[in-house]
Amino acid sequence: MGEQIRVSARVAERVRRDFQDPDVATVVIQLLEEWGNTWPDWEVGRVQSAIVLKAGGDVDKVLALLQVAYADYRDALVATGFAHAGWQQRMEEAFSSE
Repeated sequence: MGEQIRVSARVAERVRRDFQDPDVATVVIQLLEEWGNTWPDWEVGRVQSAIVLKAGGDVDKVLALLQVAYADYRDALVATGFAHAGWQQRMEEAFSSE
């Protein structure tokens, strides 16, 4: 079996910032990693990042977006607004904003 997908340090940091309860943050990270291990890794980081940014600290949004991503990660990118041209710049701006 191959290496397990982990969320990036940047995503983990954002999760811990947005989900201030450490137990909740740990569960969100675990859920993102579980999903990440069900898809080819070329878009996993993008989708995980998009979900965290769109959720904005709302666990219900994370769960809903993960449900979409389990069906098709591309639909999750559309739902989060990170599917089209310019997504990289917008994502960088969102991660760098406080």
